[in-house]
Amino acid sequence: MSSQERTQGEHSGFPLIAKVLIWRQLLWGAAFYGTYVLITKYFLNELNYSEADTLMMMGAFGAVGPVFSAIGGFVADRYIGSYRAVYIGYTVYTVGFALLGIGASMVSIPLSIFAIALIGYSRGLSATSPTVLLGNAFGRGRDMAFQQGLTVNYAINNFGSFLSQYLFPFMIAYVAYTGNFFISSVLMVLTLVLFFVYHKRLVETGNHLDKQSVSARVWLGFFLGSVLMLGLVYWIFANLEAGKYFLYSLGCIAILYFVVETFRESPEYRYKMSAVLITILILIGFYFYYGQMVTAMNLYSINLMGGHLFGFIPVRPESNLAFNPLWCCIMGGPLVAVYAWLEKHHISPSIPAKFGVAMIFCAMAFGVLALSTQFVGADGKVAADWVLWANFLQSTAELIVGALGAGYIFQLVPERMSAFAIGLRSVALSLSGILAASMSTSIALPKGQIITQTVIDAVYAGYFFKLAVMALVMAVLTFILARIITRLVKKGENIKDASGRVQHATANAH
Repeated sequence: MSSQERTQGEHSGFPLIAKVLIWRQLLWGAAFYGTYVLITKYFLNELNYSEADTLMMMGAFGAVGPVFSAIGGFVADRYIGSYRAVYIGYTVYTVGFALLGIGASMVSIPLSIFAIALIGYSRGLSATSPTVLLGNAFGRGRDMAFQQGLTVNYAINNFGSFLSQYLFPFMIAYVAYTGNFFISSVLMVLTLVLFFVYHKRLVETGNHLDKQSVSARVWLGFFLGSVLMLGLVYWIFANLEAGKYFLYSLGCIAILYFVVETFRESPEYRYKMSAVLITILILIGFYFYYGQMVTAMNLYSINLMGGHLFGFIPVRPESNLAFNPLWCCIMGGPLVAVYAWLEKHHISPSIPAKFGVAMIFCAMAFGVLALSTQFVGADGKVAADWVLWANFLQSTAELIVGALGAGYIFQLVPERMSAFAIGLRSVALSLSGILAASMSTSIALPKGQIITQTVIDAVYAGYFFKLAVMALVMAVLTFILARIITRLVKKGENIKDASGRVQHATANAH
């Protein structure tokens, strides 16, 4: 982007390329989440997966994205450029959704898994780069405008995902799963059209690698690495039990490496990085509950949720996943107002303490679900309102936390470890997603099981009640750990200040 365009952007709102990228987010959100909302029932009903295997598939799908996005970001930063990573990733998305549609028409498990693997690969390659492009579109010195852009981008993503997750399940009656997956592919084609039309400006918005040609050697390495990554993702989806332990191993190795590096650092950072390790444990605990939304809560809704909200708004059971982006859109403004009020009254809870508050909301969410099992109607269904309000509480917890973990971690590690430490947040997401899926298999019912009140009490009520109690315990532990984290960070800062005073005194002596 030219300096003249950026100057105009200062006075005319968002730059043109920022608007293009935000429209891209709308199309991507509708395409990805429109397919995502159908995956559970597609594997259950069309591919005849068991409930347990379907839950593990959803958990693995949620886990591979965060893990491989760290690799995708590294490749974009070091080898091919941010814009190329998005362009290539979205092209593969288009193919993946189309192949999933073909797989659905053929009822082919191998082709469906390969399509899901392509989508997982695309997510890993392209997930981090759009934020880089959006930041570059605003340019340096426009931090406030960039933050506003991120807020609008987040809201647009929620809007697109809400629309598709609400509407796609209704569209099954007209175009079946095949048609829905093809619609997602068409939406991704539209993003590629945007990229084609604004190609030159997007190249200028990318990083320095986007403005240079890439050598044949790099392309060959990228191709071979992509084949390896795609093969690994396919293997994880095709071998869920072994894949689960592979993802566990990756996460544990990453955390162990960070522990080793902690002991190698100076005393200042040793304390701070110890605080980061505790924060990672808190993140795993919180995102475990976030993972329950797409596993246990989703399956409960598919099996038992009624077909109307407030008695008159039609809703499909799969569309329970649409409640989360709906509440994120509604509650974003009020929560900003709450934070402004706290700041005005000089109340500034620490970031770990905010996680403790979020865990209380998680406890209430699963308490509501446990209570809902006692209000099964004559039709054997639970009113959709119960699931809506449980999502309200869980979404509020999500908004309280937001992306706080990544920024907090970034501030506490030395520069050489910053990228890896941010990647640990992705590791926490991955581990918690697999843990959530593994634990939720305890409520998986055999095929053909008749769901009676006795089954509901024994399976769902007990499970949700245990989750609610666990969340309360974790909230208390989080508040205790928050105090420990604060002390560790303070010790690190004291060492830094003492070292600074010694250096200053030494300099004055000379």
